[in-house]
Amino acid sequence: MSPLGVLLIAIIFALPIAWLASEFRGSRALRISLGILSIGVTAACVWGLSGLLARFSFNAWYGGATSKLISTSIKHVEEGHVERVLDAWRGIELQYRPTYENRAHYDNLVAEATRQMNGDMRIESGSSWDVSALGKESWLGHWSDGHGYWIVINSLGQPFDIIQSAQPREKVHSVSISSDFSELSFKEGDQWLHTLTLKNQYEASYEWFDLGKGKVWETRPIYKLIHASDEQKQMPHRADPANGSRAPCSAGGSPSSTTATRP
Repeated sequence: MSPLGVLLIAIIFALPIAWLASEFRGSRALRISLGILSIGVTAACVWGLSGLLARFSFNAWYGGATSKLISTSIKHVEEGHVERVLDAWRGIELQYRPTYENRAHYDNLVAEATRQMNGDMRIESGSSWDVSALGKESWLGHWSDGHGYWIVINSLGQPFDIIQSAQPREKVHSVSISSDFSELSFKEGDQWLHTLTLKNQYEASYEWFDLGKGKVWETRPIYKLIHASDEQKQMPHRADPANGSRAPCSAGGSPSSTTATRP
């Protein structure tokens, strides 16, 4: 124990003893002063001890809940239930609101999340745990088919503002998005209806529909371009196509000249 701690303990014990001794020997002013000091020091010690015990309790409480959440997540990831784990974590992210006022129902969230990962809880449609992996933000960014055509989707418009390559072109209008955020459509002039359907966060199927002829002109994959992280930027350059430096392209191989241009 540090010398400061020994001195503090000595003061805590010495003050009440001195107060008691002053009742038999000492002036009235001394008795009052020692009594006030003794009561104040005792109250401060009780307050500090209760705070320390509460901190220990909170640490054990949060630690136990977090340990359960981590171990359950690892177990089900190793068993191949990745989507179930992701759904549970998405639900926690959506509902958890940390605050200094209370524990933000963290234990209840962890208990329900672990039940969901274990398959013991049915997810009701529209409930707080019914969280889609997709959102409006899934569409934002620069998309390219890897062969010259690209679009940029930003949140300046309602619901989006869309810019296409190879300007000038007819202004994009009638932008709409499905309720589950998986499908985005917009019109270009009076001739073209564009429909994009997400396969995942970074890949979509792009359909060009000719309104004049009433049929699909072409369907192609399109990919979201991802900014390199600081760690990736520091990696040495490799002339290996596996390093991801090439733009993504469709699975069908080299496209014809018509896939990058309009008819």
